[in-house]
Amino acid sequence: LGYKNNAAAVADGKTLYLDAWGLWNAKGYTDADGNECPQWIPVTDTVEYGAAQDDPFTAAELYATYGSYLEVGAAYAQYVGIYQVNEDYDPDMGYDVVGLYKVDDYTINYVLQTAEAKDYFFTSLTSTWLVYTPLYDRLTKQVGTLKTTTYGSDLESTISYGPYKMTSFEAEKQIVFERNPYWYGYQKTEDGYLYSVTNFEVDGKKVQQYITNKIVIDVETKQSAKQRFLKGELDEWAPEPTEVPEYNLSSQMYKVDETYTWRLFFNTNERSLEAMETAGTNINGKVLANEKFRKALSLSIDRADYVTATAGNKPATYLMNSLYYYNVFEDPTSSYRSSEQAMKAIVDFYGYEYGTGKNYATLEEAFNAITGYNLTEAKALMKQAHDELVAAGKYTTGSDIKITLAWQKAAMDATANALVAKLEGFFNAAAEGSGFGHITLEGKGSLTDRYKDVINGTYAIGYGAWGGAAFYPFRTFQVYMDPDQYDIHEAGCWDPSTETLTLTINGQEVTKTWQNWSRCMVGTGDYANADFNTKLYITSQLEAKFMAKYYCIPLCTDCSVSLLSYKVNYYTEDYNIMYGFGGLRLMSYNYNDAEWTAYVAKQGGTLNYK
Repeated sequence: LGYKNNAAAVADGKTLYLDAWGLWNAKGYTDADGNECPQWIPVTDTVEYGAAQDDPFTAAELYATYGSYLEVGAAYAQYVGIYQVNEDYDPDMGYDVVGLYKVDDYTINYVLQTAEAKDYFFTSLTSTWLVYTPLYDRLTKQVGTLKTTTYGSDLESTISYGPYKMTSFEAEKQIVFERNPYWYGYQKTEDGYLYSVTNFEVDGKKVQQYITNKIVIDVETKQSAKQRFLKGELDEWAPEPTEVPEYNLSSQMYKVDETYTWRLFFNTNERSLEAMETAGTNINGKVLANEKFRKALSLSIDRADYVTATAGNKPATYLMNSLYYYNVFEDPTSSYRSSEQAMKAIVDFYGYEYGTGKNYATLEEAFNAITGYNLTEAKALMKQAHDELVAAGKYTTGSDIKITLAWQKAAMDATANALVAKLEGFFNAAAEGSGFGHITLEGKGSLTDRYKDVINGTYAIGYGAWGGAAFYPFRTFQVYMDPDQYDIHEAGCWDPSTETLTLTINGQEVTKTWQNWSRCMVGTGDYANADFNTKLYITSQLEAKFMAKYYCIPLCTDCSVSLLSYKVNYYTEDYNIMYGFGGLRLMSYNYNDAEWTAYVAKQGGTLNYK
């Protein structure tokens, strides 16, 4: 951990230390005499990355002495912070110390729980924590032991910053933003117009930005939004899944891949399944405890057909899609999914073969051919599962099966019911002739927390998605395996903190708990500073071997579909996960407001986007 105020600590005569093992990865390195690099190296306020022992030495000298990684150490030492060791040092210090501390009016000290590389740290800074102190303090009050504030809850309690300011706020109805004349990025022309250009080059030159004068965000029903969009009153509209096919050929349709992978996740604990039987949630739901049964469910799903009932989602036979990048700062094309390790893990998982004399010539061809759909194998597995369950006295041949799915927070609607019906059809196709009776699926909506409902044993199957953190693929599997960091949705199936996995790393067998594997490539983990090939291998093995448990079944990856008004243009048609299409910042206009009104009227008051 870092500590509160290093400069103040030095001024108070305290001793500061750098963690050479954690910050410089120097554990195990020795000098010419065979002395191992010490973990804690004391520093003074006069040596930026060095130490003050008998004679101060710099980070360069540390590098030369112990052979550690100077470039990593420098980045860590500068942005993660110096370690303070004194009377208030506690190696197990927790979140009461980690946080943000003011250094001066323009500097904050951001303290992390574990070491993090500079570039990755910067990509995590997606929001601000700054408040306008006079207003914040005035709106903050003590209620018993709880400190509360109404800061930022309405127009009067909000201080705007950036290129736009909030000028109107009606709860659950409308928010209006207009140009903020106090923003540092605007210059005022002679006629009073606020003008701004990018502080970076776009296609080789700086261009005008934030042309939009006013932004109105309305809260309304889906049908109302559609009608207003077609009347030219909205600049963007997201069609319902059933409406997407109508506009597939439209030049104004934009489909954007997202990182989220939708999946079915399970609670296979037999006591929980028995309790669901008693509660009437399931009938013969204990079949879900059989791994072959769950694998058959996965192979029965025609994902290409399944996504036709979604708003443009794409089939997924894995847990991480192509939007995860492992070295984006040096190689913008470094997609985890396209790496040899990640492709091979999934190809091996589904049993595809490639090479001379095989069905597929190359690894990439084999990977691209995977659909996850194999009805023949699914039917064979259903028969095996049936026989095992009958022999164990856990199922009676021909008995019907009913499973309630914890589907969504909102009430079940036509789209949700269509997806559940698709799954029911797939599952019954696989079960036909196996000895199992008819499988009925009931989707459950209006759920406060479907994830915890599955964990706690209220439902056996949930429907949800994990995603985000596109530039952190090596820590992604903590969401499935690290209960100290996340609520593991599959916690009703296993305990990753005690179950172990053995992987062969650089020719050596290494055994860790699944939890420790999931965290070994971040912070000060054993492989945090390993080369990318090693990290890609570990990550791909965690993905494939976890999928092989069938505690969750991937279905599709999210895709955001919207129609853009003829009134406006995105800067580019080429989507980039970091910059989108240029967003509002670079958006341009084909018509001003008066011209647009005249154009809509000329079209008879209703626009055609098909």
